[in-house]
Amino acid sequence: MYLKLKIALILTLCINSQLSWSQTPDPRHAEDLFKAGNFLGAIPEYKKQLKLDPKSKKVLTHLALCYLNSNIDKSAAIKYLERVKDLESKDNETLYYLALAYTHANNYSKAIEMLKEYQKHPGKHRAETPNLIENYTIALDMIGKPINVLFENMGRFINSEFPDYSPFVTKDEKTLVFTSRRKEGKGSIEFDGYYPSDIYICSFDGSKFSGAKNLKSLNSIYDEECVGICDDGSKLFVYIDNFVTGENGNIYEAERKGSNYSKKKKIKEGVNTKYLETSSSISSDGTAFIYASNRSGGNGGLDIYMTKQLPDGTWGMPQNLSTINTSLNEDYPTLSPDGKTLYFCSNGRAGMGGYDLYKSKWDNKNKEWGAPENLGYPLNTSYDEKTISFADDEKHAYITAVREEGFGDLDLYRVTFEEIEVREALFIIDLNDLASNAKIANGMITIFMDNEDEPRTYISNKHTGEITMILDPGTYELEIEADGYELKIVKLVVSEFDADKGEIKKLFKLSK
Repeated sequence: MYLKLKIALILTLCINSQLSWSQTPDPRHAEDLFKAGNFLGAIPEYKKQLKLDPKSKKVLTHLALCYLNSNIDKSAAIKYLERVKDLESKDNETLYYLALAYTHANNYSKAIEMLKEYQKHPGKHRAETPNLIENYTIALDMIGKPINVLFENMGRFINSEFPDYSPFVTKDEKTLVFTSRRKEGKGSIEFDGYYPSDIYICSFDGSKFSGAKNLKSLNSIYDEECVGICDDGSKLFVYIDNFVTGENGNIYEAERKGSNYSKKKKIKEGVNTKYLETSSSISSDGTAFIYASNRSGGNGGLDIYMTKQLPDGTWGMPQNLSTINTSLNEDYPTLSPDGKTLYFCSNGRAGMGGYDLYKSKWDNKNKEWGAPENLGYPLNTSYDEKTISFADDEKHAYITAVREEGFGDLDLYRVTFEEIEVREALFIIDLNDLASNAKIANGMITIFMDNEDEPRTYISNKHTGEITMILDPGTYELEIEADGYELKIVKLVVSEFDADKGEIKKLFKLSK
């Protein structure tokens, strides 16, 4: 009996030992994911290691860097870096990374404090630290003077749990195209833990958007990204960068065919080179092409160039927009509907950190683009803001953002600029008798507004019998009444496109 118990005990210990060994995380797995750029995949692996060694400087630092390099919650890096900071064996760079993390909690004062402490014993980031301190001081001022914008998440039928980004809208706002790295594409998971990028499209009727649809004619098992669109949607510009096929950063175009787009083809001579060409915009008349490239002879990094169309349809010698470009990167140029404002992103100018959005006005006197202006907070944040695409009314634009109400990772947002007046629609209402179809001359319509204490009341014109209403876009409940008739309640949906239609006539019939 004793021998059997002893053998059983030994077997139990061996099994438990094997189970314990099999459950011990392999640090090499986390490191491999980290080095490959799969930061989201590395996070849970580092957290397993942290349970075994809560004071590991390497694990704490790499875990923080994973968050800083993801779009889930960069501010989550703070708690890990603060723990590193309290260790005796902390790295010189800890304070630098902690400063970056504090900006993602909008704590720019603390970020400046960390950078000044870092300067006492600087590491490999010493050269950029003074510029960051200056940037963060400007960011504090921008936060204190926010621009008046309203953010609307595009919703679960357009956004996903995966990165959804780079929205481009036609100027009539009826077509929106964007890029997504969601699961439903053709390709398999790539080295960074995401699926290949595909291009999607949806439509807007002035009241609501359709669900996102994969543009299968443009997409493959590799990466395709939307990087621009013609004002009328007749052409879409696509970025291709694929080491498998040998495409090293070229811009393609695809023409609109009904509700779809034709297969993409490389842009004519004069734009693509052996260097990177990453994004593009074209003037309304199609004669000026603006794009980003890191070709030799520029200011450094990606620069923005403009080229004019030649008589044979090809593009002429590109001109470097030197008043806009810096020694770092400028990208994603888009033109306003009138062609007099150029929007772009840069990580080489004062702002909130990383890439910010800027605009430059065309100086007709000097025939050049004017000094860039930062578009302001909260449009720009500590995250990278790279694209903005405006509708014709310039009251609405589309951006990529990471916000609390998001669906995970990057989401698409419709932004409303509150200082620009809403375009109102004009309705001319006739009331008729249901039985005889005779006109009712003494009608009244009452609308209860959510943002107003008193209801709005509209009465028939004593000469024409018509009721005139001017309404903002939205959905309204109308209470229609007239002497001797039953109260009628109807729903009226006012589209954002109704303002362009002039007088909109409606007929409602009342019964006695």
